[in-house]
Amino acid sequence: MSNKISHPGVVEQIDEHGVLVRIESVSACGTCHAKGACSMADVQDKMIQVMPGLQQFEVGEPVNVVMNQSLGRRAVMLAYVLPLVVLVASLLILFSAGLPEGAAGLISLGILALYYIALYFFRNRLDKEFNFTLEKYPAI
Repeated sequence: MSNKISHPGVVEQIDEHGVLVRIESVSACGTCHAKGACSMADVQDKMIQVMPGLQQFEVGEPVNVVMNQSLGRRAVMLAYVLPLVVLVASLLILFSAGLPEGAAGLISLGILALYYIALYFFRNRLDKEFNFTLEKYPAI
């Protein structure tokens, strides 16, 4: 089993900051045969800045954007699991302290907002940890 997450993309721009790659993000229902009937399909393009390493790329070239699977798990932990734990823990602590439900809920949401603000301030450090690499498509 591979320990890499890979998405196909197309090189859009190359500059001194790296290579800008467009990948198509497709939700689970984006590949459904009935997606036209239910209007729930979610397909959108995302732009990712990648340092190319030693390989040379050209604008319009198809590439694979690759990331270690362990980094994907860490991203899910930081973006979804830890905020849920913070929200539930703060809510339980505030309830047990005797605060009314409404006040405890609002304060918990405020604490959750502080968590995401802290993530925002650490974005440069996180950006250095979450490295994407590019691979050329194999010649056919």
